[in-house]
Amino acid sequence: MIKKKIIVSSCDSKYFNLLTELFLSLKNKNIMDEYNFGVLNTGMNQNQINYLKDNNVIIKEAIWNAKVPEYKILGRDHLKTQVARAYLPDYFTDYEIYIWLDADLWLNDTSSFNLYEQGAAQNCLTITPQSDRSYFNNANVEWFFNFPYKVKTINYKNIGKSISKKLAKKYAFYSTLNAGAFAISSNQDIWRCLQKNISLAARRGRIFGTDQVALALTVHEDKVPTQFLPSYCNWMCEFHLPIYDEENNIFLEPYIPYHPLALIHLAGLDEIRNNKDVKILLKTRNGKKIKKSLRYNV
Repeated sequence: MIKKKIIVSSCDSKYFNLLTELFLSLKNKNIMDEYNFGVLNTGMNQNQINYLKDNNVIIKEAIWNAKVPEYKILGRDHLKTQVARAYLPDYFTDYEIYIWLDADLWLNDTSSFNLYEQGAAQNCLTITPQSDRSYFNNANVEWFFNFPYKVKTINYKNIGKSISKKLAKKYAFYSTLNAGAFAISSNQDIWRCLQKNISLAARRGRIFGTDQVALALTVHEDKVPTQFLPSYCNWMCEFHLPIYDEENNIFLEPYIPYHPLALIHLAGLDEIRNNKDVKILLKTRNGKKIKKSLRYNV
């Protein structure tokens, strides 16, 4: 059967264990029955590449698809995917649905994950903002007496460096659109718009964060059709830990109605990303506290 949908991630040798867990989490929940899985290689070794090929993973070599000043690169090939994720149809041709997932994500529940495909099928850029009732400290402002004098938000910092202070002020307190998980159909208008903004941001700003600047411009400035998904579709564990349902072996949002989380996102949790044996104290659905890893199948 020819599959017309693909999930794509990226990987270097350091992220291989995380990527493998992402792949297995998708495979073990039968997502691979309908999707192909592709990887943009940014530095895997040959044994890692062979493992993926043995599991029918499609591997492409990531390149700098947009012009980036040489002094910003400095051999950091893993940053290629900050740019390359905006060019997925160029790497993986003839698909109808593209879903990008960072390697430090894994699939916890399928019911909400399917919303990414539903949104893309409506020819919308489908993405989860970094906003939730439990993300208490997602934007910081420093005050001088009664006056704010320093804004510390991702949008303000990244857009200010990449585009202009004027746009940075405009979108300072808009929710960051998390580039770790998004879906787009083969709609070339959306991809071209995203590529235009990636090129603009990569030229002037830091490479890291270029993807989220481009997504903000594509959605808010160019106003492409967009579906915003709830936070339980891409749960940022660094902002608030989930709770654990021991009976059903699944992670849930921390407040009622305790909705199952689709994707567990480990961005910002370096100790956990580097060592799957690290366990942290989590609340359970029935009110207990247990030590548990946030990594897949641990």
